[in-house]
Amino acid sequence: MLKVQRLEQIQEELQKHGVLSIEALAEALHVSQSTIRRDLFELEEQGEVLKRIRGGAVRKALNTSHEPSFDVRQDMFLEEKQRIALAAKALVNENETLFLDSGTTVCELAKVLDSFHQLYIATNDLKSAMVLTQFPSIDLMVLGGSLRRDHYSLNGYFTETMIGQIHADKVFLGVDAIDPNIGFMNFSAVEVKSKKMMMDASYEKIVLCDHSKFERIAFVNICRFEDIDLIITGKEASPDTLHTFEDRGVTIMTV
Repeated sequence: MLKVQRLEQIQEELQKHGVLSIEALAEALHVSQSTIRRDLFELEEQGEVLKRIRGGAVRKALNTSHEPSFDVRQDMFLEEKQRIALAAKALVNENETLFLDSGTTVCELAKVLDSFHQLYIATNDLKSAMVLTQFPSIDLMVLGGSLRRDHYSLNGYFTETMIGQIHADKVFLGVDAIDPNIGFMNFSAVEVKSKKMMMDASYEKIVLCDHSKFERIAFVNICRFEDIDLIITGKEASPDTLHTFEDRGVTIMTV
């Protein structure tokens, strides 16, 4: 494949998905990851197409209002998300009641909860719910509501009514963006009330997010830093970025 064809295909894939990983692009285009890195650098230099992030790139138009689908996001930074999930699992105790929020990193946590003898879990994420149905030791409640298509989250009146009847030891939250001056944000306004209610109903509030969520802006605020007890993220996060957040009193675990 000629270079010009490769650049065109990268742009086409970004238009479709909004976010792409270097690993996925290299596999799809049958070239090395170093070649893809050079291509992304060249496209970024053009100024209009994309912005490079650690491990991949985002479409420049992807700012405060658009979020790629769950199926696109689930393979982004997967190994990092799996490390975050294992660190979160280490904080879970037998017989606890947990809220699992929607999102790909929280879903990775769901996949590793099979070793407990008894847990009580409520989730509004259909992907996590399907994983948890395989584990007989988990007492599962699915927080039914209106489906957010392509993202597999349930929200709205019925979801919120169910959350209002539950008290949990911990909530594991997914977020779309974290800014040192704003706090935690989400692309979809429809999900925010469910997230806030899970937080209000939980003793400990823990955010699970890969490094790409830092210093980004999304459409709507979820909460401030003081509302969260812990952020678990990957070691890929920039130390300078993490220091900025820690200076604001944020407790961060990197794995």
